[in-house]
Amino acid sequence: MKSNYQPISYSERIHEIDGIRGFALLGILMMNIMSFATPVVQDGMEQRVTERFTGQYNEWTIFFINTFVTTNFYTMFSFLFGLGFYIFLTRAENKVQSVNVLFMRRMGMLLIFGILHGVLLWYGDILWTYAVTGILLLFFYKLRPKINLIIGVSILGVFTVFLLLMSILLFAVNLPVEGEFPLPFDMTETIHGGSYSELIALNSTFLCISLMNIIFLVPTVLAVFLIGLYAAQRGIFNNLEKNKGLINKVAAVGLGVGLPVKILTGYAVTYQSLDPAWAMLSTLSSTMGGPLMSLGYIALFLIIARKLPAIVKVLQPVGQMALTNYIMQTVIMLIIFYGFNLFNRVDAVYFIPIVLAVFAVQVIYSYFWMKVFKFGPLEWIWRTVTYLKVLSIKRR
Repeated sequence: MKSNYQPISYSERIHEIDGIRGFALLGILMMNIMSFATPVVQDGMEQRVTERFTGQYNEWTIFFINTFVTTNFYTMFSFLFGLGFYIFLTRAENKVQSVNVLFMRRMGMLLIFGILHGVLLWYGDILWTYAVTGILLLFFYKLRPKINLIIGVSILGVFTVFLLLMSILLFAVNLPVEGEFPLPFDMTETIHGGSYSELIALNSTFLCISLMNIIFLVPTVLAVFLIGLYAAQRGIFNNLEKNKGLINKVAAVGLGVGLPVKILTGYAVTYQSLDPAWAMLSTLSSTMGGPLMSLGYIALFLIIARKLPAIVKVLQPVGQMALTNYIMQTVIMLIIFYGFNLFNRVDAVYFIPIVLAVFAVQVIYSYFWMKVFKFGPLEWIWRTVTYLKVLSIKRR
């Protein structure tokens, strides 16, 4: 059966969600620049400190990013994914019979985007994880909101307790630094002097290694998906004024509890990355600190947007074409650090201004693109595959 289902129109969109998605893209870029610009992944696997992170001002910059950015923003994206999943399915099921098939095509195309991005461009792709984990959401769609919230919080709670116990054990036994994982290539040499096929091999190697983390990554991402699903089922974003009290509480608790945890994990990643016990403790960033901070950021964004609605208008076009902008961030960063041979040659102190400059460019081109078109270019491809129909892209 061919569907006449269309993506939601501009007037149907909840603009604050697009604004938050745009804000999340800024954080994603600020987190990812550490990997775009340096061999931080290889350094971590081979148990050495990244040279460009050393020195007082560089360390302060990395500590700031690890505390206020790392894990906070991809977790924010995870929350928005769960939220968007519910919006997508509830609107689709009123118009088509096979919403599950529609969603599976959507996730299948996202997986293809992720694999192509991760292999052909940059190994740090997160899309494949969202695609694989997103399929699991179909099992939770019909559950009551409270059940989804309990399951999501319980998953994060179990992992947090486990990591705390493991950290305490490692501190108690005081293990020496070991467990190096040497790689058959040098990232800096490959990126500066290698061929494109060697770069693809490098990307493929790191993608395969990241699959080893899937047992930890998928459940924690799913947990935040479920919290986003809960927020959508409760209709919190459908009536922000009515939920003003809840939003204020989430901002206070999320930032009040999450920030101390992130300061601790930020210190661990920045200054104690080679110590096994501190390294284990730093993973609390993914199970506790990051989720709390991301919810706090979202709530704080909504509070600020209520008093300063212009912030939504500025960030909304960026968020509407989030997939295109996510991939475009990779393209721009590869041009800067690979194309101009700046990989492992730029100190961390310059990361924040570079990110702000690149994001400003994205804000500008997103504004003008969305003036003319209804979707970003990759969003248009994604929707065309999802609905098996070539959709009109230009605004009338």
